[in-house]
Amino acid sequence: MATCSIIAVLAVFALDSELKMSRTIEKFSTKVDFPVYCTGFTPSGDILLGGGGGSGNTGVKNKLALFKLKIPEKTIEKLTETILSGEEDRPTCIAFHNEENIFSCGINSSEEKIIIGENNNCRIFKYSNEKIELVKTIQTMTSTNVDDYQKVTAFSQDGKLLATGGTDSKLTVLNYPSLRVAFPPVNFNKQEIYDLDFDPTGNQARYELLNDQIIIIHYIIIRECFHEIEKPVFRKSSRCQFRACRFGKGISARFFYTVVNMTSESRTFIVKWDAVTFERISTKVIGKRRITAFTISDNGKFLGFGASDHSIGICDSQTLKVLLHVPKVHGFPPTTIAFSHDSTLFVSGSADNTVHILQLPENFNPGIFQLVLILIGILIAFIAVFYQFNLIE
Repeated sequence: MATCSIIAVLAVFALDSELKMSRTIEKFSTKVDFPVYCTGFTPSGDILLGGGGGSGNTGVKNKLALFKLKIPEKTIEKLTETILSGEEDRPTCIAFHNEENIFSCGINSSEEKIIIGENNNCRIFKYSNEKIELVKTIQTMTSTNVDDYQKVTAFSQDGKLLATGGTDSKLTVLNYPSLRVAFPPVNFNKQEIYDLDFDPTGNQARYELLNDQIIIIHYIIIRECFHEIEKPVFRKSSRCQFRACRFGKGISARFFYTVVNMTSESRTFIVKWDAVTFERISTKVIGKRRITAFTISDNGKFLGFGASDHSIGICDSQTLKVLLHVPKVHGFPPTTIAFSHDSTLFVSGSADNTVHILQLPENFNPGIFQLVLILIGILIAFIAVFYQFNLIE
């Protein structure tokens, strides 16, 4: 009986320690008045949200809104917003400039304009706590298909280049701030561009472009393809698709990462590659549901993801181990995620009008302390049993 009591006390103590650790992770969800399709943090830690009901008379306005986080109150406070045209599409992607208070945003013009080949899809906005205002527009998509849209945008680390890509399979790289074309647009033979990213090292020499079949590493200086990576084959009978890509930063600057969703099975992988040799280093199964959003923290330690089961998660960039998984944070799959610049906050948004904010702990406890306590309890139990038998003899 004494032995059982000792084990019970240790188990309760270990569980209590785990609960205390979980309480250090502050998290909350809140509602906004529009479906959220893109988000990002300003350098000061405010959150920009973009989205809406799209073109047509949906009754839901298209907006770009800036919010201040209030962690203790578990809420967000609207600082300012701009209401966009209801005849045009909602914002689909955003990218912040590293040095100026501006961001690039993908917004389709009206269907009437697109049909005649006039689509000012790439837009530059200036922001402050008081207002968000349009500064420049430029057309990087020439498709007359009203279903095509700008899916991704990114600034280079030094802010001198701006890249856009979308469902029309065309990549455009612009000089900033002139917005003149840096080199002729590249067309990828009707392959939708899912993601793109600039290499943060090497003076912006390379960018990474992804569709569902292949990754293109482009060398900007000589303006030609530098390397191609075909999707990994895990099983001959299994179909895989690339979904997202990111170059490493900080401690992970020597690597880049890709998300691979399996279409024939319920499995999703994150693949870690060498950013110099382009050799695959490691592959990790992340879950059973397709990843819908992916990003990396500025310190390079964390990989964030959103999944089709409405969950979000964070992985270690070195081991690819899932450090945190939060199920059912949204009513629909996450459409957008972002880390704050100090890598302490993680935000996700969804088309169900919800925003989820996660305050990360200083250190992710791997549970070693709890494991040690359990092992000690087992050891004491064995000693007690051994002692009892010795007494009986």
